[in-house]
Amino acid sequence: MASDPTPVRLIVWCLPRTISTAIVKCLSAIEGLEVWFEPLCYSALAARTYEFACGREAPLVYEGNEEAIASAAAILSSMIGSKIDADRIAYSTVKKDLESAGGKYVLVKDMAFAVRDDSTRAFIPAGFRHVFLVRHPVRAYSSYRKAYLKITNLLRDVGEETSFDLEVDDVALPSKTFYEDLYSLWKYVRESGLDPDPIVLDADDLLAKPSEVLSKFCRQVGLPYSDSLLQWDSSTAVADSWKAPGEAVTKDLVTMYETAMKSSCFMPLTEPIPRGQLPNDVARLSDASMKFYEKLLKSKL
Repeated sequence: MASDPTPVRLIVWCLPRTISTAIVKCLSAIEGLEVWFEPLCYSALAARTYEFACGREAPLVYEGNEEAIASAAAILSSMIGSKIDADRIAYSTVKKDLESAGGKYVLVKDMAFAVRDDSTRAFIPAGFRHVFLVRHPVRAYSSYRKAYLKITNLLRDVGEETSFDLEVDDVALPSKTFYEDLYSLWKYVRESGLDPDPIVLDADDLLAKPSEVLSKFCRQVGLPYSDSLLQWDSSTAVADSWKAPGEAVTKDLVTMYETAMKSSCFMPLTEPIPRGQLPNDVARLSDASMKFYEKLLKSKL
């Protein structure tokens, strides 16, 4: 009797505002797909907020550190307004859970900044193929800036939108190094042997030519493709089957996820914002990120 085909196990590494959640929702129509939604991202967020609140580093291993991890989960839950489960956010727990995932197709969507150094990269799960999702920095930073201002309601605090600066005022994520982190992780994955030939997918290409790019991507990674994937239900119920650090994060964090979660197709690519109309921080961060973006594009699908 012929043996079953090797299961498809993918980690899609990205940075914010790269239509990654919409891509996950699109692919969720594939029968047998098991989705893990940003597990290491929330590990990193919990560690970051714990260190800020408690003045010491959060432990990366759950066993023996249950009290500290529970405290980190509580702090993060309070900050974002959505309950995060302590037994899902320790780096060691995430690695173990992902390596034991048993779906026919396993898709992990996560953020590159979550594994920025050797201590956290030790918890990247083995046995996965790696995909790096990129987008033009101007588009990504412009969208992230708008979302961040809405999330934190900083307009009331800084007075004027023009005075807000991502590089200075973003206390949640390392926005300055989004692209550097993605490129650094791409190099690490290749050179460490985790995946000698990781895939680079340009989100702008996908929006411009969804059928062509998505079908090519699915063939490359071993996922079944049909044109029916290009249209999906606008309901957010699909996320109920996703494995996330908290049961309701995609519903509670409305500003970050709502547009993607209520989507039903990939929206056409729009014209970029003219250079002269960019906020100063978006222009500056985009310029600094271009070298990393362009290096990744040399290997794109």
